[in-house]
Parts: sequence; C-alpha cells; structure tokens
Amino acid sequence: MVEETIKTIKETEDEAERMIREADEKSAAILEEARKEAESLKNQSETDAKNKARVILDMEKQAGERSIQDALAGVEKEISVLKEKARAKESEVISAVIAELV
Repeated sequence: MVEETIKTIKETEDEAERMIREADEKSAAILEEARKEAESLKNQSETDAKNKARVILDMEKQAGERSIQDALAGVEKEISVLKEKARAKESEVISAVIAELV
C-alpha cells in the first residue's frame, strides 16, 4: 500500500513536471509568435507610412507643376498682349519718326 502511494506520488510529480515543461514550451512559442507578429506589424506600418508619404509628395509635386504651368500661361498671355499693343503703336511710331525726319 505504501509502495502504491509512493508510485502514485511519483507519477503525479512526473505528470506535473511534464505539464510544466509543456507550459514553458507553449509559453515560449506564444512569445516568439507574438514577437514575429509585432515585427511584421511594425514593418507593415513603416511601409504604409512611406507609401502614404510618397503619394502626398507626388500630389504636392503635381500641384506645384500645375502652379508653374498656370504662371507660365499667365506670363505668355501678358507677353502676347504687350506684343499686340506694340504692333498697334508701331505705325504711330513710324509716322512720328518720319514726321520728325521731314
């Protein structure tokens, strides 16, 4: 009877040790998986942030290019108006110069 009790205690201790080892292994596996997932989320967040920054930069570049094009169009229009005014005054200037020469 004592031997059977000692045997039962020994089996219970062995089972408890096995359960502790399994729990340690599972705990380590869970921690490793959590570490990998955290690393993956961090990398994905960095990639997403870089992509968003790239999109914003491209949009700002396009807006800047449109502003430049608008400014150039305005300048070209002003040049055209000034040329037209100069052509309109050209005959007056020629007449005035001829009148001075005569």
